[in-house]
Amino acid sequence: MFSLLLSDEGKNLLKSIIKETITVTLKEFLEEKGINDSLVKSQKGAIQDQYLTRKETSNLLKVSLVTLNNWQKTKILIPSKIGKRVLYKKEDVQKALQEQDPHFKIEHYEE
Repeated sequence: MFSLLLSDEGKNLLKSIIKETITVTLKEFLEEKGINDSLVKSQKGAIQDQYLTRKETSNLLKVSLVTLNNWQKTKILIPSKIGKRVLYKKEDVQKALQEQDPHFKIEHYEE
């Protein structure tokens, strides 16, 4: 309702004020709880170590994104949703690959 009363410049200013306020509040909260940025980043890295994106999964399995969608529908390989992202657990991809080749193992994957 308020956005109807604001110009585009006013909307952008309001967005930047809200974003800055949230950022400062979050940093203060993390400091208060004794959580620093490096811990948050290491947890994010841990998630990246456990999951593959749709593109990484399709490249690794040598299938198209459409095939991944079909596999999801038929419950061959079911992704996890983390926020808005669709990710595949590395262990699930490993199992799918090992069904095709029992000796295959994902050591470290980088695109």
